[in-house]
Amino acid sequence: MNKLKLILALFISVAFCTMVEVLHQQNHALVCQLTQTQQDLNLSQTQLKQVQTRLAVAEGKLGFLEKNQTPVQVTAYTKSSSPNAKFANGRSVEHVYAVAQHTLPENAVVYVALSPAAQSHLHAHMNDLIVLVQKHSHKKTIARFVDIMPGESRPVVDVYFSDERQAWLWGRRNDFTAVNISMVNSPFRSSISSY
Repeated sequence: MNKLKLILALFISVAFCTMVEVLHQQNHALVCQLTQTQQDLNLSQTQLKQVQTRLAVAEGKLGFLEKNQTPVQVTAYTKSSSPNAKFANGRSVEHVYAVAQHTLPENAVVYVALSPAAQSHLHAHMNDLIVLVQKHSHKKTIARFVDIMPGESRPVVDVYFSDERQAWLWGRRNDFTAVNISMVNSPFRSSISSY
């Protein structure tokens, strides 16, 4: 009987130890999983804060664009191709980008002249960057204010074209708005230094 009690006690001890070991391993696995979940949660919260910050910046920029847009007429012009021809800002005509076809590029900075009315409405100074937005397609073109167009009383932006025929084909377009992104209160000022 003592032997049976000893075997039974040994069996119960082994079963108890096995159960304790299994529970310990399960506990360890749960702790590891909880730690990983906590790290994932912290990472997600950090990413969420970054996205919220970027969203706030984007909303600020969008609000700036909406608030400061001015309807303008966009026309085309050409300058003399002589080596001495210069824009009002002093840049030589032969060393700047000129629109080659009668569509505005989205991947280049075009050069524009502003009428006094456009300059006033946009609060523009020489060499400021202006975003031209086509109303229906929302295509955007960045333009640098390099010349003045005297004698025009309406807000007109005159785009510099390389070819007189292409400028003639462009004609006058009224489906544009313009925003000066170089203004003092512009949220774009920190990102436009590369232009």
